[in-house]
Amino acid sequence: KTQEETVLQQIEREVRMREGASKLLAACSQRDQALEASKSLLTCNARILALLSQLQRMRKAQILERAG
Repeated sequence: KTQEETVLQQIEREVRMREGASKLLAACSQRDQALEASKSLLTCNARILALLSQLQRMRKAQILERAG
């Protein structure tokens, strides 16, 4: 398995976790539950952005290798 495939799998996992946190947030009736679900949602979003940036850097490096 390539490093790119690993990153893609991590992104998919985080997206599923984000969907779960979003559903949990919608179902929350207590404020502290909603706060925890919101934190999970923000954390997932941050991880997804970081993984997408990593993937972009990897792909850019591949393109530069081919061109050079």
